[in-house]
Amino acid sequence: MKKYRPHLLLIALMLLVFSSCRVTKQLKEGDYMLVRNEIKLDKTKSGLRKLNFEEEDLPALIQQKPNKRFVGIFRLGEMFYSDTTLGKDTKFKRWINKNFGKEPALLDLYSIDRSVYQLRLYLNNYGFFNSVIDTAVTIKRKKATVTYSISLARPYIINDIEHFIQDTAIDRIFSQQLDKSLIKKNQIYNASLMDDERFRITSLLRNHGYYFFSPEFVFYEVDSAFGNHTLKIYTSIQQAQSVSETDDSKVVETNHRKYYLNKISINTEFNPIKSDTSKMRFFLDTISENGISRYLFYYSDQLRIRPSLIRNSIFLEPLKLYSEKQEENTYRQLSSLALYGYTSLQFREINNPDKIPDNDHYYLNALINLTRRPVQSFSVETEGTTSGGKLGMAGNFVYQNLNIFRGGEVLTLKLTGGVEWQQGGTSRDDVLLFFNTIQTGAEASLDFPKFVLPVSLEKMPNVIRPRTTVTLGINYQNRPDYKNYVTNISYGYNWRIGRFKSHNLTLVDLNSVSIFPDSSFVRRLEELNDPRLTNQYTDHFIMSAKYIYIFNNQERGKVQNFKYLRWSIETAGNFLQMINRLSGSDTNESGESVIWNIPFAQFVRTDADFRYYFALGEDNTLVYRTMAGIGIAYNNSEVLPFEKGFYMGGANDMRGWKYRSLGPGSFVDTTGVYFEKMGDLAIETNLEYRFPVYSYFKGALFADVGNIWLLNNSESYPGGKFEMNEFLSELAVNAGIGFRLDFSFFIFRVDAAAPLKDPSYPKGERWRANNLKMRDVIWSFGIGYPF
Repeated sequence: MKKYRPHLLLIALMLLVFSSCRVTKQLKEGDYMLVRNEIKLDKTKSGLRKLNFEEEDLPALIQQKPNKRFVGIFRLGEMFYSDTTLGKDTKFKRWINKNFGKEPALLDLYSIDRSVYQLRLYLNNYGFFNSVIDTAVTIKRKKATVTYSISLARPYIINDIEHFIQDTAIDRIFSQQLDKSLIKKNQIYNASLMDDERFRITSLLRNHGYYFFSPEFVFYEVDSAFGNHTLKIYTSIQQAQSVSETDDSKVVETNHRKYYLNKISINTEFNPIKSDTSKMRFFLDTISENGISRYLFYYSDQLRIRPSLIRNSIFLEPLKLYSEKQEENTYRQLSSLALYGYTSLQFREINNPDKIPDNDHYYLNALINLTRRPVQSFSVETEGTTSGGKLGMAGNFVYQNLNIFRGGEVLTLKLTGGVEWQQGGTSRDDVLLFFNTIQTGAEASLDFPKFVLPVSLEKMPNVIRPRTTVTLGINYQNRPDYKNYVTNISYGYNWRIGRFKSHNLTLVDLNSVSIFPDSSFVRRLEELNDPRLTNQYTDHFIMSAKYIYIFNNQERGKVQNFKYLRWSIETAGNFLQMINRLSGSDTNESGESVIWNIPFAQFVRTDADFRYYFALGEDNTLVYRTMAGIGIAYNNSEVLPFEKGFYMGGANDMRGWKYRSLGPGSFVDTTGVYFEKMGDLAIETNLEYRFPVYSYFKGALFADVGNIWLLNNSESYPGGKFEMNEFLSELAVNAGIGFRLDFSFFIFRVDAAAPLKDPSYPKGERWRANNLKMRDVIWSFGIGYPF
C-alpha cells in the first residue's frame, strides 16, 4: 500500500491558521476583525414559497463587508498590512503595504444599524412591510461574525388600481396599452415595478410623438389603510406646465404636445471643434413638398458617400410623428457603419410659425452628426497563437478601405504568416527554431452594409441591421506530417434582431483542400489500414451552406448573470450531386463523383453550444457549459471531411487529454502512432469557477466531462460506435486548476488537468483518481478563456 503523505494539506492548514492568528494578535483592545456576514431568512410568516425578489440581492445591502481572502482561503493581505506597520518604517515595507496589504475590516456597530435600515427599506419596496430584522454578533478569538435574522412579514397585495389622466389623447393611448402594464391587481406590491412602469409609460408616449414627456410626469399614491394587508394604487399623469402668455409670473397647465419631424440634417463630416455648419456645403435630397427638401446633407468639399446609404439607415421620417424607438434604431444602424466612429442625434423645437408645414402641428428639426474615421488604413499585427494548447507566433499585414465604392463598403486585404509547434511527424530540416509548423496565407474580404440581393430593397425593416460579406482566401500550411493548400470562397449575410440575437447565413462556402503527405506519414497510414484516416488526408472539395444563430444577453459594465447560445447547421454537396446527375458526369476509380477531378464531400452537420455565466460577485464567476454536435456523411462521402469532424482534448475542451487524443468511445489505441482522433458525434459539459488572486492574476477550478463517438462500426476503432446503453459509462472526466494573466485586451492561460475517468480502460477500472501520478497531469496553454 502506498504510504499517505499529507505534506501539502498540513502546509495549507498551517498557513491558514498562521495568517489569521498573526492579524488578530495585533488588534487593539476592543477591536474585532469582521470575518463573515450571515443572513438567515425565515419565510414561514410570509406564506410564500417563492419570493418576488432575489435572495442573492440581500448580501449587497450590508454596509460593511469582510476583506476578500487570497484564493478564497488565506488572509495574506491583512497579514502583510499588519507586519509592515510594525518596527522601523522603510520604503520596501511601504511598497509591500501599498501593493499587497489590506487593512483589517474592524467590526463597526454603526454599519450594522445602517445595514438593517437598508434591508428594511429593500423589503418595504417589495411589499414586506413590518418584517422583523434581528442582529447578533458572535466573537471568537477576536474574529466577529454578524448574523442578520430576517422574519418576513405577510406581504401587501394590490387590491385595486385607479388612473387619473386629464389629457384625453394620452388617456386614449394609455388605455389601449393597459394590458401591458407592469402593475396588476392581486400582485404583491413592488416599488421597483412601479419605477419600471413609469419608464414604460414614458417610452410608450415618446413613441407616439410626445418628445418632451419624461418619467417625472407619472405620479403614484399608495393607500394601505385597509387593515387586511392590501393596498390601492392611484396612478396619475400630470399635465405639462408652461408660462402664461398673458402673465409671465404665472404657470399654467396644458396638454402635452405631440411633435412631428420637419427637416433632417446630416453633418457627414462632424468635427466637435468646428461644429458650425453655416460654412459647409449642403446637398438637398429626396422628399420635397412645396419646393422644400426634407433631407439636408452637409459636407466640406465633396460628398464622399452616397446619400442613399445614410438615408436608408435613418428610420425617422420627415412629416411623420417623432418616435423614440425609431431614434434608437437610427442611432444603432448608423453606429454600425464602419466609416463613422461617432454618431449623435439632436432635436430642436421649431418656434417660428412661418417655417412649419402645418400650423395645426408642432415640429422638431433633427440634426445627425457623423464623425468619419480615416477611409484608408494600414496596420501590422503580431500576436501569440494557440492551437490545441500548442503555442506559436503570427503576424498580419492588413490594409482596409472603409468606403471603397462610396457606399460604406469595407474592403480588407490581409497577408498572414505564422509558426507553431504541432505534435506528430519525424525529424525535419525545414523547421524554424523549435517550431515545426509554418503557415502563410492571403485573404480579401468585401463587406457591404446591406443585403446584396437579386431584388433591390431600398429599406429593410428597422429591427434588422443587415450586412453582406464576400471572402476569398488561400492558405498554405507546412506541418510535420503533410503540406496542404486550402482555397476558400464564401458569400453570405449576417444581421441582428434586437440587442441580443444575431444570425449568419452563408449561402455558398467553397473550400478546395489539396494535401501532400510526407512519405513516412503515408507509410503510417498504410500500416493502420484505416479508410477513415486515408479519406481525411486526401484531396477533397467542399461546397456547403451554413446557418448560425447566436443569442448573448451579456451587457457590458453590468455584473449580472447572462446566457450564451450558439447553434449552427451546415450541409454540403447536394447541389453538386444534383448537377453531376443531370449532366451525367463520370466518377473516379473509387466510384466517387468529382469536380475538377477532386471528390466533393456530402454531409450534414449540426452543433449547439450553451453557456450560463453566474455572477457571484464583481470578480467571481461560475460558468456552466454544455455542447453537443452530430455530423452525418452520405452518398458521395464515407466519412466527414477532416476539418468538419468533432475532436476532444486540448486547451479548450477536455483538458485532461492531449490535443485531439480522446476517444472515440472506449477505443484503446495500441499502435503507439500519433494521429488526431475524429468523431461523428460529440457531447461535452464543463463547469469552471473563476476567481481573482491578485490584480491581473486570476485563478480557476474546473471539471470537464465528455467524449466523441462514431455513428457506424469501424474495425479500426473497436468500441468507438455510439451506443445508447453504453455512452454514459464512456464519458471521460477530468478536473484541474488554471491560472490566467488577464490584461483585458490579452489573456494568457495555463491549465493543469488530471484524467479522473478514462473510458479507454476496461469497465470497472475507468475511475483513475486513486492511481494518478504527476506524469498523468496534462499542462495546456491558451490565449483567451476556453469559453
